[in-house]
Amino acid sequence: MNFGTGDKEAIKSLIARLARSEKPGSAELTTHDVFLYPKGMAAINAVARAVFKTQPRGVDPQAIIYGWSYAETPKCLPMNGYARFRIYPKGTQEELEELVELLKSDNRISILFCEVPSNPLLESVDMECIHSLATEYNFIVACDQTLAAFANLDLLPYADILMDSLTKMFSGASNVMAGSVILNPQSKHYNRIHSALVDDFEDILFPLDAEVLAQNSADFEHRILRSNRNAMAIATLMSLHPSVERIYYPKMASSAALFEKYRRDTGGYGFLLSILFRRPSSAVCFYDALDVCKGPSIGTNFTLAVPYTQLAHFKEMDWAESCGVSKCIVRISVGLENEEQLLDRIRNALQVVEFGAQRDRGTSCQDIESSNGTAEHINYD
Repeated sequence: MNFGTGDKEAIKSLIARLARSEKPGSAELTTHDVFLYPKGMAAINAVARAVFKTQPRGVDPQAIIYGWSYAETPKCLPMNGYARFRIYPKGTQEELEELVELLKSDNRISILFCEVPSNPLLESVDMECIHSLATEYNFIVACDQTLAAFANLDLLPYADILMDSLTKMFSGASNVMAGSVILNPQSKHYNRIHSALVDDFEDILFPLDAEVLAQNSADFEHRILRSNRNAMAIATLMSLHPSVERIYYPKMASSAALFEKYRRDTGGYGFLLSILFRRPSSAVCFYDALDVCKGPSIGTNFTLAVPYTQLAHFKEMDWAESCGVSKCIVRISVGLENEEQLLDRIRNALQVVEFGAQRDRGTSCQDIESSNGTAEHINYD
């Protein structure tokens, strides 16, 4: 047996168990249906490449990205042969109708990529409708379910392929990268996708990374439930504050009914939320005063905040804002900290925002923060 094989099989077995559908009549998932990659984008690239290679000679296939996607996903399509691809960034009913019109006029759609829920707006697309369209027009549905985190949503019945960044909540410790692809064994495209992935597959997930990932993921189910609770508590608290215009969180999203349709019996609403303040200055003050780690990742065991659009779309902020992603969004990936201590830190930052008038008269955010103090060290017990 090659070094690391046992750890990789353990990871694949856990993923197969977690991703299995709860719907009656659903097939069992096995490790045969799961592929591991060195990171999430490697998994998405592998899917795009494999599907492109299955197209008949002479066909110029088109890919669709429906709903808001990770910034790198559109960039991987031309790299893998798709000269034509179209983005429907809002994933609304209007865009769904536009997609239907395109499908009626163009029978060369080969694959549709989507994320459920989306990052950073936490909206959910109509997977049931997309699945019906895919059946009618014979295209493949590939869904990035990283934010669903296996345990929260049951998406397999509506997709041919599920993709995950295992770097995020599945690992949690922020010390290893990996990604996975899951094939729906009941998909009519299963055999050709599986063969294409196998033909192209190279096992380059480093054995020691697999060992660390296997150890990190052993308590995944406990961690996701705890982060779900913490995120819900923060979303509820912030939604009541007068300085907040909107909370982006699956339970509070315009597409909340869709998320609820796919939610597992024991599933929650996830670990990620975004905040839109009524004034940009409030967003700046809140972010500066918020006493948590700052950085661009998500799904870490510790809470992490970032001015999302400023970093993820710094060269295209106007375009992002035209798609509904404000330049001033503060995104919080909620970790495993003690809930009340974490809420204290949120309250402290909101208190700084409340003193905005003092800041305008010459008192800085830093001055206000110093005068009010910060929460004690957060415990992870």
